[in-house]
Amino acid sequence: MWIVLSVCSAVVILFASCQIDEGNSSAHPFSSGAVVEQRPPQARPCATATVAPPATTTRASSLSPPAIEFCIETLSSLPGKFSLPKIQQICAEVRHMPECNSALGKNIYHYQKDGKLGGLRILVLGVMHGDEPMSGSLSRAWMERLVDLLPRNSWRIIPVSNPDGLKLSTRTNANGVDLNRNFPSKNWNGEALAFWKRKEKRNPRRFPGKLPAGEKETVCIMKQILEFMPNLIVAIHTPLGVLDFDGPKVQYPAYKHLPWIRLGNFPGSLGRYMWHDRKVPVLTIELKGGDPLQKVVELDRLQDISGVLATMASRRGGPSVTDD
Repeated sequence: MWIVLSVCSAVVILFASCQIDEGNSSAHPFSSGAVVEQRPPQARPCATATVAPPATTTRASSLSPPAIEFCIETLSSLPGKFSLPKIQQICAEVRHMPECNSALGKNIYHYQKDGKLGGLRILVLGVMHGDEPMSGSLSRAWMERLVDLLPRNSWRIIPVSNPDGLKLSTRTNANGVDLNRNFPSKNWNGEALAFWKRKEKRNPRRFPGKLPAGEKETVCIMKQILEFMPNLIVAIHTPLGVLDFDGPKVQYPAYKHLPWIRLGNFPGSLGRYMWHDRKVPVLTIELKGGDPLQKVVELDRLQDISGVLATMASRRGGPSVTDD
């Protein structure tokens, strides 16, 4: 039996073989219901495993042989060095959720490596903007590293969130929508299109769409968030060369190659939707545009920083560092 204990935005998964009186459940940050919990679950003592049980949904499926070949082809096309045997292994292990297809019908797959018992959950999004292939290269590097590790935390990585945009070399998806302006933040209906017209001067690269969550890729990411329940979301972009954190006030981990700079958030952006509205922290990694990927040790350090930040954020409440 699964026992889910929700503490603020942190979710700890325990695997137990005992009975439990579940009582009333409380609302999760990903739901819209009011908190109704009156008493905590009561369970008799039982033994727990030392490794977290698989978090992969039973609704996800492995890829068909043609889809595996598409995965290998896509990951191999991204800039930078990689290990083909590891890419082949990763693509044989990635999963696909029924809701995760692009506007043109391409699979949006994810790779998952479960961590130790008591670890946190980190969701990584690469290539949300199709003209930022380096973000996929970093996602690929992190997956390759995880192949050989038993990590402390559980990682779910979507290396290419916008496969149509990657194929077309466009920021937007095939429908001309900026996915990072299409999330249904609370202020989307009142501000997204007005902001685009007034502040963005109708820039087609930042068109938020006609409806919130109106794009298949956006719905896929939302389903992934709902199913995986991450403690931290890492969104990888280019080309600004900064680290931006929407979350509780923490002492930022040192990383000499990219400065920590607050960029704010926008109607329909992931940071607005997840941290401002739901209090799930979002780390945005903006790689330097035009620069080759840094040394392997630097890429590893970025992944380690993400894990450290997830732990720090899960321990801290209090004031936000996000902009209203």
